[in-house]
Amino acid sequence: MPKSKSPSKTSYTKSPSPSNAPKPNAGKRISNININEENIKGVSNEYLKAPVSAWTSPKKLVDSIEFDIMFQTAPLQALNHIRNSLENTGKSRSVSDQLSRYAIKCHEYSMKPKFKETFEKLYAAKQGRAQDSLLNKQSRALYFKAIDSAVDMTDRALDIVKESTLEKMDAPEHSTMGDTGQNELKNRVKYNIDNEEFMGPARTINHSPNQPKLPITHIESAEKQCYIGISSAPLSYMPNFLREALNNNRADQKALSSLKNFPNVLQIIKRMMEDDVDNNTFPQTLWSFQTLAMTWSFMEKDFFSICAIIMTDFWGLFMRQNFNRGHERTFWVEYVLPIFKHFSIINEETVFSWCESKVLSHSSSQMVPGVWNNKTEKLFADGIGRENGFEVIIMESSGPHSTEYIDHSMGDTQKLITMTSNSLRDEILQYQDASFETAKGLSVFSIQCICDKITLMKTSLCTPNMWQIVELRSATIPVTWDARVNMVAIFELLATLQNKHHSQMNILKKLRRENNFLDPVDEKDSIRYKLVNSNLLK
Repeated sequence: MPKSKSPSKTSYTKSPSPSNAPKPNAGKRISNININEENIKGVSNEYLKAPVSAWTSPKKLVDSIEFDIMFQTAPLQALNHIRNSLENTGKSRSVSDQLSRYAIKCHEYSMKPKFKETFEKLYAAKQGRAQDSLLNKQSRALYFKAIDSAVDMTDRALDIVKESTLEKMDAPEHSTMGDTGQNELKNRVKYNIDNEEFMGPARTINHSPNQPKLPITHIESAEKQCYIGISSAPLSYMPNFLREALNNNRADQKALSSLKNFPNVLQIIKRMMEDDVDNNTFPQTLWSFQTLAMTWSFMEKDFFSICAIIMTDFWGLFMRQNFNRGHERTFWVEYVLPIFKHFSIINEETVFSWCESKVLSHSSSQMVPGVWNNKTEKLFADGIGRENGFEVIIMESSGPHSTEYIDHSMGDTQKLITMTSNSLRDEILQYQDASFETAKGLSVFSIQCICDKITLMKTSLCTPNMWQIVELRSATIPVTWDARVNMVAIFELLATLQNKHHSQMNILKKLRRENNFLDPVDEKDSIRYKLVNSNLLK
């Protein structure tokens, strides 16, 4: 029988204000209590399902709520259910004094603005995942219904053919079916098809495995500031010009458009992918082209060096038996970093920092005039390429080689969009007297690695109130000899990055000239004038 409360328990001391409420800790005696088994009046079994020790964690509270329940309530309503349950637990006489005091403190802690903000964000994100899950289930159901309908229609059409054939065979003249018979057959099949209830699969969301992805809720919340054109984004959320750009980038990748700017290197790459290349003499064959490369242009000669070093590194790695596929940093360090660290062979001013490098532009871009002291949460990236302080390339590794963790992938995609737009904002604000149209050509590039796939994206200005993020290239990193042909896509991605980066240097030069009044810019065309009321500076 549960302990009855002592009389002194009904008198409460003055509670601290929500903003000052400390985070309580559950004692060992109550940490494993299942509150749903206590049968306390006024406690919601649907919303307060987390263990007692998790009552101070917005994430664990949200994680414990079932998907089906989340469709019924908004984030704040759900939080109020939890708060009411905690308050009623604290007032209940059917629980121990320790649990009662802990519930009261948890209720006070849940009233903190930061707790509410975190809970609502996590709840909305899970609602988005719940909606995605429901859409996927509905899509699969429609897909299988379509298959069944197609099979049924095919059977009916065959029955018509069979019936007509038998009729003709039974006829005395046993003649071949004429035009009239064929038209009759077509009409009968058409009638059956037109009167058949047929629904195809609902393809509302693209799915590109191991590529950047975002929940619908984030895309919707970003609509007022950012156009997003990535393979896994719903086409309905892309403006036509961005959808066209994404399609053009895919077509350019298929045509190896960027590699064609290095025609001699492309021929060597194709040669090294042939089946008759011996893996034992692969590096010797590859480097035998170096003498020829010395006669090429400066840019193509250096690009050959990059490709040759990367292929040599690949050859050295594939010779071993295996590697740790379940550890995030192993694949990143051994296979991905070598692809990009030699980028500075051509671009000498690019300096890379690897593994948890602080994104400096994130803090400076969040600074509020008149306040100046910036307490923005620090962000760190798995790779950053800087040129004279400008963070031009930002990279994230989203999990191990063996398995994609969707939440990790989505979180890193969102993080990359934040980091690249902040870096671009920070750089553009240094040229406020330059032309806004020139600034639209400036970009920051991001690389996201998910399992064995890397994707190159570009962030740039679209309008005074909108950023745009578009996917440029993607490539699968080979780890076996037979898969080395995947390196063609890697070099196409690198060539694209090199070509885009080269054009960026010219844009920066133009911005500097305009900002120093060497190239005149009308005041109404300047960055300062265009962004004076922009949401992008908030």
